[in-house]
Amino acid sequence: MVSLTGGESRGGTLGQLSAGVRRLPAALATRGSRAASVRVPPSAESAGSRVLRLLPARVVVAEAAIERELAGLPAGAIVSVGWRLGGAGRVVGATLPPGHPRAGRLGARVLAGEGVWPATMWPASQEVSPDQPLIELAAAPARLVVHAPDRDISGVVDQPHLPGAGAGRLTRVVTGLRRDSHQVRVRAAERTWWLRASGVFGVRVSRGGQPVFTTQGMLGHFEPDADDLDVSVVLVTLASLPSSTYAPILGF
Repeated sequence: MVSLTGGESRGGTLGQLSAGVRRLPAALATRGSRAASVRVPPSAESAGSRVLRLLPARVVVAEAAIERELAGLPAGAIVSVGWRLGGAGRVVGATLPPGHPRAGRLGARVLAGEGVWPATMWPASQEVSPDQPLIELAAAPARLVVHAPDRDISGVVDQPHLPGAGAGRLTRVVTGLRRDSHQVRVRAAERTWWLRASGVFGVRVSRGGQPVFTTQGMLGHFEPDADDLDVSVVLVTLASLPSSTYAPILGF
């Protein structure tokens, strides 16, 4: 799923931007149901932190063209980012173009892979397409569903600290300069996650005030108590939002 390629408003995801990281010599990087309360079993790797390794984009695309049987990946999905997750395997983020049977009118982003719960994120208003594959958070929240083995877990994704459309220009500018204002909030299954830029070109995701995922250099780390729902929420969010959403200034 931090824009290091120029900080454009439609910057890449954390995964897609690995190539941009390497071009900066000083950079270190890299189905709709109720939102019910669920008890999520911890991953088999919960004895220690799980490492997330970014796969080069060319490898992800090449493998996707050969192997279309990746768990949870719908036919017609356009793969754009991928990782290797410790204790699981290959995980990818992909676009479902508008009109796809599982995407709807505006298209969607999906998470699929080995050892993870698949997930889908739908934009509120702006179309997702092969040319513009990422979701821009708008006035209305994006919609999220994690497909657990026994149910679908619905949620919403928004940025509650940013001023609304009715705010004055100065308010929007000043608020936009504050890193904390750009935190992304995800709510599902009576849980709340906060995603924010951290350190130099880093990302931190917390739940209940405690970190569940952090990045260090070009590696991501899920904390030992991060369960399958944590993993899917974090990865579908990173795979679906441009990094400029939560790191807007110079891509950070």
